[in-house]
Amino acid sequence: MKKIDNFKIQMSADVIQDLKNRLARTRWSDEISGADWDYGTNLSFIKNFVAYWQIQFDWSAQEKILNSFAHYRTTIDGLGIHFIYERGKGPIQSH
Repeated sequence: MKKIDNFKIQMSADVIQDLKNRLARTRWSDEISGADWDYGTNLSFIKNFVAYWQIQFDWSAQEKILNSFAHYRTTIDGLGIHFIYERGKGPIQSH
């Protein structure tokens, strides 16, 4: 029987600040004029997306939501596995 450990997601303030600092140091490539989404993500979109993660995203609120589930870890064939185990809620439906 494999050992299964339960755990909570805990992001330290240092880790979050490090991520914000790395996002602030993003080196943006030029965009091909008029390309829009033809060659990948639109530059304006991705800049707004990164700014959201850097400035607005509420890490502690998301951590709280994620930790409302039962998280577990184990190792199978040398590979670390993370999983959530939650029983279904509501009536059983037959097809």
